[in-house]
Parts: sequence; C-alpha cells; structure tokens
Amino acid sequence: MYKKILIPVDGSEKASLAARQAAELASILGSEVTLFHVVPILPVDRFRSIVIEESRLQGKELLEQARKELDQFNITIDTDMVPGHPADAICLKARVDKYDLIIMGSRGLSGVKGYLMGSVSSAVTRYAPCSVLIVR
Repeated sequence: MYKKILIPVDGSEKASLAARQAAELASILGSEVTLFHVVPILPVDRFRSIVIEESRLQGKELLEQARKELDQFNITIDTDMVPGHPADAICLKARVDKYDLIIMGSRGLSGVKGYLMGSVSSAVTRYAPCSVLIVR
C-alpha cells in the first residue's frame, strides 16, 4: 500500500512525533522511509551566505538526530536536505521521487519563523501529489 514514505522534519516536537509514528507504520508495512529537511531561504541580503551555511549545518544535525531517534524501529532510513520554501520543496520531492505517503507534524515552527513561512502542513495537504497524514 505505502511503499515509500516521506517524513519532513524541522526540529519541532510535532515533527519528531510524526517521524516516530511514520517509522512504526513503515516497520509494519515494510516501507522505504526518507527523512527530509528543507533549509528555508530567508530574505537576508548582507549576511545571506552565513545564514544559509548555518541553517545547512543545523539541518544536517537535525536529520542525524531524527535518524538516531528512529533506530529502534529497525528500518532503513534515507535522508535528504534541500534549500527552498518548505511546502513547495516537500511537494516537489514527493512528486519527483514518487512517494505514496507524506507523514508530518501539524505545526512546526512558531513565532516569527512560522509567520514568515506560513502553514507548511496546510499547503502540503492542499498541493501534495499523494496522501498526507498530519500528526497532532
């Protein structure tokens, strides 16, 4: 049924909960799993390269931490990270790599970052080429 599951992660508790539930489902179904992080591109001119590099390094750490949290489920986990707008990048990844299911948290970032990026889960639900499971 769900052979390929995409799990967007952003470091939030909701994303971590969604990743654990996705890993549990993947272990039952024998699905392939990819942890996916999008480094948001913010409108910063002067220090843009510094901000992007710092965000990329944080993204690598975040993916490694998420992978370690899922070790107990005894599944094979791939990771991927791209720069871009999170909702657009998630939907593009799902379309290009033909994922059957996206499992993600209902809310990730809050405050200023959440305001700048809007509701990622809402946009993914609306535009994804596959089924989307939102974990609350």
